[in-house]
Amino acid sequence: MCFEIQESDHQIILILTGFISVNEATSIRQKLFPLLQQRFHSITFQLGNVTEMDSSGLGLMLAVQKIATDSNAIITYTNVSEPLKARLQMAGISL
Repeated sequence: MCFEIQESDHQIILILTGFISVNEATSIRQKLFPLLQQRFHSITFQLGNVTEMDSSGLGLMLAVQKIATDSNAIITYTNVSEPLKARLQMAGISL
């Protein structure tokens, strides 16, 4: 599995691993978005073990960023490698 979702006390932690492509992004979206419909205060993406992310993964991250902004929730990204950080920033994701 390329991801794990932990939820407690209106906080969501998403731990991503490996190559995040269209298949992984779809699976993540199916599990994560119902949680985002509930009230939450923060979401953390742990990205230390992500080796690559295609446009589907970047699109997922942008969608979650928009939902978090609209919900006045805090979104954080941890352990982001420099190459991934550059891709995220180019896609418009605020780190």
